Amino acid sequence: DTIFWKSPTYKQLVSSTLGKEVCYQRIGCFTDDPPWSGVPGRLLTGLPDSPEHMNISFSLYTRETGNNSQVISAINSSTIQKSHFSSRRNTSFIIHGFGSTGRKGWVVEMCLQPTR
Repeated sequence: DTIFWKSPTYKQLVSSTLGKEVCYQRIGCFTDDPPWSGVPGRLLTGLPDSPEHMNISFSLYTRETGNNSQVISAINSSTIQKSHFSSRRNTSFIIHGFGSTGRKGWVVEMCLQPTR
């Protein structure tokens, strides 16, 4: 069964009984088949939470922001429109580990390194 989740609360209530596939607008559908889950050694179980529940954000460092960053929300497009992001510039993404926030330590230090 395909389910379009309206709220994280609803998902939490029914995912244990229905959990075959979940779909989110803009990013598509996920099933609990491989490669999402069911792969030996992979720690992820069940279906992914909604983007609204995950509240994913990106820290944008540019020449204009210097040692500070601008927070870009994955679910609020106005944050990128109000930022110093430019698709005309080279952009690098630094992906930190599962247990990190990316807001301190080596991730920030790497962002502050001068580009070559």
